[in-house]
Amino acid sequence: MPRPPWPSSTTGMTVKKKKYNGYHLLVVNGYSRIKDRPNGAHIASRHFRVGGYRWVIECYPNGKESDHDGNISFYLVLDQGNVRNPMMVQYEFSFVVDQAQNSDSSWLTGAKETLAFCSRSVAFAHSYPCSMERKMFEKSKYLKNDSFTLRCDVIINKVVSITDADVAVPANSMLVAPHIQQDIADLLKSGVGADVTFQVGDVKCAAHRCVLAARSAVFKAQLFGPMKEGTTTSVIHVNDMEEQVFKLLLDFIYGDSVPEMETEEEDVMWQHLLVAADRYDLPRLKLICEQELCDYCFNTSTVANILALAEQHRCRRLKKACLEFLNSPANLQEVMVVDGLDHLISSCPSVLKELIAKLASLNFDVDTADSAESDLLLLEVPESDMHQHLSSLLQSEERTDVTFEVGGETFSAHKCVLAARSAVFRADLFGPIKNTNTDGVIRIHDMESKVFKLLLTFIYDDCWPQMKEEKIGDGADADVMWQQLLVAADRYGLERLKLMCETMLCRYINTTTVVDILKLAEEHHCRELKENCLNFLDFPAHLQDVMAAGGLEQLRSSCPSVLIDLIAKLASLKHDT
Repeated sequence: MPRPPWPSSTTGMTVKKKKYNGYHLLVVNGYSRIKDRPNGAHIASRHFRVGGYRWVIECYPNGKESDHDGNISFYLVLDQGNVRNPMMVQYEFSFVVDQAQNSDSSWLTGAKETLAFCSRSVAFAHSYPCSMERKMFEKSKYLKNDSFTLRCDVIINKVVSITDADVAVPANSMLVAPHIQQDIADLLKSGVGADVTFQVGDVKCAAHRCVLAARSAVFKAQLFGPMKEGTTTSVIHVNDMEEQVFKLLLDFIYGDSVPEMETEEEDVMWQHLLVAADRYDLPRLKLICEQELCDYCFNTSTVANILALAEQHRCRRLKKACLEFLNSPANLQEVMVVDGLDHLISSCPSVLKELIAKLASLNFDVDTADSAESDLLLLEVPESDMHQHLSSLLQSEERTDVTFEVGGETFSAHKCVLAARSAVFRADLFGPIKNTNTDGVIRIHDMESKVFKLLLTFIYDDCWPQMKEEKIGDGADADVMWQQLLVAADRYGLERLKLMCETMLCRYINTTTVVDILKLAEEHHCRELKENCLNFLDFPAHLQDVMAAGGLEQLRSSCPSVLIDLIAKLASLKHDT
């Protein structure tokens, strides 16, 4: 039943505001290596988080748009694909000018702005340009010893307005970002439910077959194909790979991100990790490695090795970036001095032909070379696809190791995924009093099969449950389904899903549903949902309709404590009036 229209006049309003702030430093060592990149080409910082959202700083040494050519420009970018509702963000760029971290933005244009951000698939995910004329920048105090540090401060304000004639969406539900990646990453660290062991050098690494198979076709064939390796009692030996590289590989498979590397030979580690990504068919990790090597690891000592690597592992854009770097006569001469070309002759002689052709074209058509560089340096790393991999794993029903019976239907799943996402499932499946039925089937009572299916789908994909607005299945009201799903989310400790259900139920509050929703909110400790119900009942016409239908009598018999809260709310309203 749709919610009836509410009056436009208000008698009171409460505004709640939450502020999240943070900053990130973009440190560029070797400005001379990037300053000749053409208009439209950029480098990017590593990801950082503020307010639960993932951000990145982009630097365009010669501007992003044609009208910014000759300027160095910076952008703050929301690098997250699930933010559909615009949020207001205040940001400020400045240069760090001394070791005490003092900063200055006086010479920057557009350094401080407030702007609405959301995912780039919806609208605008990047800030306005913050720019400075390159000639001025290169003579300024900001550039020292061919290096500079840019600081970006980010402030996110979340505002929720609650009136007696309007129900606000719970503020906390908007702030809980998806955390399936962190849950699966924690599974690797805990080792709960691990069923395969790898020996890499002197180190043994425990992992989970179904996660590896879901993320890598190579692991899938290795662990479950005709030539499958490693039973639960044996060890799979990984040769020709360093221990640290394999650990980084596992970190990516489980967390879909690469942690900060703490090594002096970072460029070498990125090269090794690229080889591993290609070996195990992880295209997103491979692109991340290419991006890192393009942005941070180019110099005259490393370019020959990186070029050979790019040729051997079919990294087209990385290869082109190396060739563009060698277009510079000064760079090429230095590489020749350190015998870099000798390495190419012995490892990848075919690349030398392309280098010669590139140098020849540079002599006759500089504009063409610049245009090519503009295309190749923009490496687009796709957004995380872990939820899609795990969702496909659930839908395929392959390699499942647990079966549930709910409402006469059976569902197959994977113990380790359930344990990673829900502490309740972890206790049920791996705890000291784990569920052990003789037939191997776990029976769940007091829950409809449709609700359990929605619950299971959320566990695997961490996305909003897909329900029709009005009717679900055999005629059940949508608001009832959301109520049942909230109960299930609370039962299995899925806080994000519970908040989603709260958000949706706020839309269904009306004189027919408010009593049931209020009881539900009280029983399952949904503070925001309860507050929204009480705000609805603040309106006299709503309260009279509910009383006429016997709603207060229902509350008196089932949740008498709520009546005290309602009386307090009405008393404060009368006092304010």
